[in-house]
Amino acid sequence: MTSSTDRLLAATRRRLFVITFGLVALLVVGISITTVVAGLRALDSDVDRSLQAAVEAAVGHLEGTLPNDSGDETDESAPAAADTFVLFLDATGKEVANPSRVALAGLPDMAAATAAQASGRDLRTVKAGTTSVRVLTVPVLAPESGTIVGYAQGGFVLDLHDRQSTSLVATTAFVALVGLVAAALVTLVVTGRALVPIRRSFEAQRRFVADASHELRTPAALIRANAEVLQREDLVAEDGRPLVQDVVSEADRLGRLVGDLLAIAASDATGLVLERTSFDLTTLAGETVRGLTALAAEHEVALLAQDDGPVKIAADRDRLVQLIVILVDNAIDHSPPGGRVTVRVAQAGRDAELTVEDQGPGVPPGERERIFEPFTRLPGVRRDRSEGTGLGLAIARRIVLAHGGGIAVDNGPGDGARFTATFPAGGGAAA
Repeated sequence: MTSSTDRLLAATRRRLFVITFGLVALLVVGISITTVVAGLRALDSDVDRSLQAAVEAAVGHLEGTLPNDSGDETDESAPAAADTFVLFLDATGKEVANPSRVALAGLPDMAAATAAQASGRDLRTVKAGTTSVRVLTVPVLAPESGTIVGYAQGGFVLDLHDRQSTSLVATTAFVALVGLVAAALVTLVVTGRALVPIRRSFEAQRRFVADASHELRTPAALIRANAEVLQREDLVAEDGRPLVQDVVSEADRLGRLVGDLLAIAASDATGLVLERTSFDLTTLAGETVRGLTALAAEHEVALLAQDDGPVKIAADRDRLVQLIVILVDNAIDHSPPGGRVTVRVAQAGRDAELTVEDQGPGVPPGERERIFEPFTRLPGVRRDRSEGTGLGLAIARRIVLAHGGGIAVDNGPGDGARFTATFPAGGGAAA
């Protein structure tokens, strides 16, 4: 059985994990991408430098004339003899020399020669069959006239380069994946340990509240009993009786506060313990409302229970009586003289729905979640504010959540507050 503190800490841990792991993941992915991009650029630069050096060396030995290749014809079906090679073309783009005896389909590249004629240099990657080749084409100029007598077209077969690039990407991705898994494990451990002091603080606070409440219960009962004796036995002067009545009222309020604190502490410790039975929620609401009619009349408020037919539910009967009392008492608190509080039970699909409406000032939208927090009280209460503890709605929400349901508040048709508690058909699971 999970307490609300455990749920809060678990949710906090999840948020910490998501934020921390998200930042670490962004860092790891960013470093990995940077490494891959830098590595690929370095490999590309090495290829281009090697190709540039080969072509410059070949052109430097020409002295403005093209070599005459009288060797054997090349076989285009044969593989390249080396990674780097240079072809020599005449002014029309026809191959005149192939010193490296490299034969690759699609080479020489006529488009590269045409581009080199216009720009003085052309560097591109082409496909020679299934092989990628980096091609650098430069014109060969006559020494005296500077006219183009042909072209030197160097090539670098990228097979090894592509294998190195693939290996770099795969290795970096594997290292990044291992890093992410390790980061996730470390983050889980760190976030768990980071919440240990907070958990201990919660537990210490709960124990203090429970212990203090137990210690306060007996003195509060004794104060009330002694004050009632003073009233009953006429042991105080006439002008002192109002003071004694105030003592009784404050002792009652202290007793309610102690009881609410014990309920909060108990639900924080182990969650609410539910004893489920099957019963008609409509009948239970009607009986509870009849018991609260006198309280409503005392504050000049009409209390009505609308009967829309039986609604079966499997739940803790006593806890739902406590829930209805809290919601009705809260509605009476906020209702003006002559106002009306309406309690309705209805079937909402397969779920059971309990609604309590009043004709008070309503709840501002910005406060509709906060009012379910302990010790939260809004202005506009008809009765003396000192009579409330600010714990009732917090306890009501814990009762509903323990049944696996939900509770919310909005403004009804008359702008008064409307609290709606929904219970799943099977009663849910205690939390």
